[in-house]
Amino acid sequence: MKWTNVYGLDQLGSFLRRVRKEKGYTQDEFAEIIGASHATLSALENGKSVSSQTLMRAVSDLGLKLVVLPKGAQAEVREGAAPAAAFSRSHEEGSRA
Repeated sequence: MKWTNVYGLDQLGSFLRRVRKEKGYTQDEFAEIIGASHATLSALENGKSVSSQTLMRAVSDLGLKLVVLPKGAQAEVREGAAPAAAFSRSHEEGSRA
């Protein structure tokens, strides 16, 4: 299992574009697969806001899983399992100050 860190829509869009190209799909082909227009897929790949349904369909149809963790969370990755988030109380409290 390969993990990658993505911190914003622009990085997520670039990552999805790279994976789409690695799998050999053109934008038009992949847009049709996920049931979106070419313009919507282009917006997603360029870090623009699209519906969460479109985002999740693109992630899923590329064979990926999206895990969202709160800022400052630490994750431990175990083969075959979703990451387990561990929160540091001192970090959490420090960020409120």
